[in-house]
Amino acid sequence: HSRFRPLQKPIVEAMLQRRDLLAVLPTGAGKSICFQLPALMTPGITLVVSPLISLMQDQVESLRRRGLPAADLTSATSPRARAGALKALSAGTLRLLYVSPEMLGGRRFRAMWADRRPTWLVVDEAHCISEWGHDFRPDYRRIGGFSSFVGGPPIAAFTATATPATRADTERCLGLRGPFRAIASVDRPNIQWSAARTRSAAEALDRVGDSVRRVLRAHPGGAAIVYASTRSGAARTAEALCRLGVDASYYHAGLESDARGTVQRRFLGGDLRVVCATSAFGMGIDHPRIRLVCHFGMPGALESYVQEAGRAGRDGGPAGALLLATPQDQAVQSALMRAGGRRPAEARRRAKARLRAMKGYVSHRKCRRAYIAGYFGEPAPRCEGCDRCGTVGQP
Repeated sequence: HSRFRPLQKPIVEAMLQRRDLLAVLPTGAGKSICFQLPALMTPGITLVVSPLISLMQDQVESLRRRGLPAADLTSATSPRARAGALKALSAGTLRLLYVSPEMLGGRRFRAMWADRRPTWLVVDEAHCISEWGHDFRPDYRRIGGFSSFVGGPPIAAFTATATPATRADTERCLGLRGPFRAIASVDRPNIQWSAARTRSAAEALDRVGDSVRRVLRAHPGGAAIVYASTRSGAARTAEALCRLGVDASYYHAGLESDARGTVQRRFLGGDLRVVCATSAFGMGIDHPRIRLVCHFGMPGALESYVQEAGRAGRDGGPAGALLLATPQDQAVQSALMRAGGRRPAEARRRAKARLRAMKGYVSHRKCRRAYIAGYFGEPAPRCEGCDRCGTVGQP
């Protein structure tokens, strides 16, 4: 690349000045380069905390293909790869080490840092601290404690979506000290936002099929993601699309690692144009030509919805985000909340508030783009396209 994208340069400069920082950049804005570049420009090891094994593997493989010294330590790391990573760490030749938040609390992992300190501690997808850390991934809220354990290196937190409350919670939990803040607008002008309530899951599925086929015909090189709230829903949706003549496959955390990898590689390579998935798919997926992100059923939080929908149109071209709510959504979301086990009162309160905001988006009678902006604490932008405003370009 010959130039930085918006906000990348000041973020890189802040990191090189060893400042704590919080960066909120939309999907496709190039968050990874903001911490990878400083890590490669300076001596020492940058420790990157990331939520998903597949996301870590993708980033590490991408760096290695370019001959850059990176590794990951996860439950999926082979003994040989683990030994290689530890050898490189001891030799001082490793620049980026990716781990999960759960890894930070392990006795053996902490012992690795008895005689060394990370140059930076990077938290990728930092909104997970607030969204996940209160209940089923509490280690997210212990990252600040690990930072103190390793001598308090500068902390850089990155995410694509965060409300003002989430940003404040993230800064407080990580213990950021006078952080540099780079907050991009949540608005994506090239995405047409649409939502509708359907009378049944069957009706929603029909509309999914119509929308996907229409988009694929209009954009021969384009692709689509269809999100479902459950694993069975993702599989059923893919099967229904296949019956309509659409080459679709499904992806969820319950599949074997090889099966997930095959789906992801086919999708990124252009051989597979449609993936039906749970939220396990998409974080870190670098596919520039996704022309439609469709949600079959309502997600449990507007933050999650905007981040998933934002995977459309990463190339800046026109794209659509369609949400089709069904009568079963409330029951599905309630079941998902119960499946998380007994949760602290604060976690339950936050989950209910997020679900209310999501319902509000579906039923909102005015500009959807303005509703999203308001939720994230921004003024309403000029609408470049949504089903409520009707005509593109209306204020």
